[in-house]
This record gives sequence, structure tokens and C-alpha cells, in this order.
Amino acid sequence: MHLNVNWGDSNEKFAVKVYTHNIRYATRNTLKGEELWEKRKYPVATSIIFNTFNQSAIVLLQEVLHNQLVDLMELLGDEWAYCGVGRDDGRSKGEYNPIIYRRSQFKVELNRTFWLSETPDIPSKGWDAASVRIVNVALLNHKPTGRVIYALNTHLDSQGAVARTKGAKLINGIIETLEDHDVLILGGDMNSEPNQDAYPIFSSFLKDAEKLVDTDLIYGNSSTFTGFTENERKRIIDYIFVFPGVKVCGYAVLNNKFEDGIYSSDHRPVVANIVIPKK
Repeated sequence: MHLNVNWGDSNEKFAVKVYTHNIRYATRNTLKGEELWEKRKYPVATSIIFNTFNQSAIVLLQEVLHNQLVDLMELLGDEWAYCGVGRDDGRSKGEYNPIIYRRSQFKVELNRTFWLSETPDIPSKGWDAASVRIVNVALLNHKPTGRVIYALNTHLDSQGAVARTKGAKLINGIIETLEDHDVLILGGDMNSEPNQDAYPIFSSFLKDAEKLVDTDLIYGNSSTFTGFTENERKRIIDYIFVFPGVKVCGYAVLNNKFEDGIYSSDHRPVVANIVIPKK
């Protein structure tokens, strides 16, 4: 794939908030401690609304079924829009990895979905994966400044180590073809801890946003996966990666449970404040 767009030479510095969250697909067969989506949708939406208020924000979500996407867009309101497709048929079936943005802030110039498989241009399952997996790629034009961002959103397989490794390499291959942008961000649920398969591949090419912030200035939690019970093993598997040279001014792993006892998801939201430098 080769995506190429020519832009005017904008030189303005600007900040953007990147917010990624695996929201847990809607199921009637809930796990112990898990509430139905009808209850979880409110804390998922209000976290986005509160944590991106009055900011240029790019929201990356995973495990989003079509009915969940409809619910969230209704709760977020008309100022928000999304791009992306369901992974099962390239339309509306199966989980989405939507890229959500404010209409007043961004315009989508290009959007493509690639399947993490031997046949990335058609809906397909790859290697030893248990599920169909995708990466959603969008080129966003920041309207106030004219600066351009490639945003990539993915969810690697939970079972197949080969699929995670080859999927990460495929995504890096896509990134190498992307030109004429001011910054590139990759977020999502990698199902890979820092010492496992996919993470070293991404970190050899990109920078983990967390590592670009002084440890004393990181806000919130460390683990990004919690499960729905207190005794589940906590893990770090959700990330925001950026191209080297981007300044990260803040990083946080937010809460997914408050005093009402409802887990918004079995994952916590991950947020980074990044500054796109002058050219």
C-alpha cells in the first residue's frame, strides 16, 4: 500500500490528546463481576467526554460491536464522528477499531482497514490467530492548523503468538509506506506485555509514549488490563506509540472502576498528551 497526499507547509505547533480503550464487547454471557453493556456504556462515554473536553482529541477504541458504536456516538453527541469498519465483513459485522474525532477539529482525508493476515486487503484470519484481526489507518487533517496526523488503531490476537508477531511486522510495514504527515500515532490493545512478542517489534520502530514521560510525572495506574474481579492478574498490554521526535507532555492509565463498583471494561483507558513540533 502507498498513501500519498501533498499538503501546504504549515509550521504551527499544536497539542493533541490521544485516548485508547478496549471497551469489552457487548455480551449477554457476562463474566463474574461484569455488568451488561447497558450499564457500562455510560462510564465508557463519560470518561471520553470528560477527559477530552475542549481539546483536539483522537480516540481509539477496540472490541466495539456495531450496536456499541451506535450507542457511543449517540452519547458523545453530534460534534463527534468516526471512521472504521467491522472486521468480519469490512462493513458492519464483527468488532470495530474505530477512530473517533471531533468534526470541528479534524477531517478524514484517507481511511483504510487492513486485515492482519496473509491477505490483508480482504476480511481474513491470519496465521495462528483465534479471531479475525485488523488495523484501522486514518489520515487526519487538523483543521485549525493544517497539520496532518496518521492514526492507527489495532487489537492484536489474544491467543496466537505467531499472529501477534507477524501482525506487528505487517503494521510496521504499512507504517513504512506512509508519507507526507507531521506525526504518526499507533494505539490499541496489543495483547503483549513489554517483554513479549509484539512489543519489541513496535518499540524498535516507534516510541512507547509512556517512556517519553518522566516517571514522576506519570498519572494514574500502571496496569492496563484488570479483568472484572480484584483477584485477576493485572497486566500491561495497551499502548500508545508515536514516531520519535514527538514530545509527550503527559501520560496516564485511568481508572475503570469507581465507588459504584461497576467496571466500565476489563481494560483501563490509556491517555497521552502529545505536542506536534514545528517543522
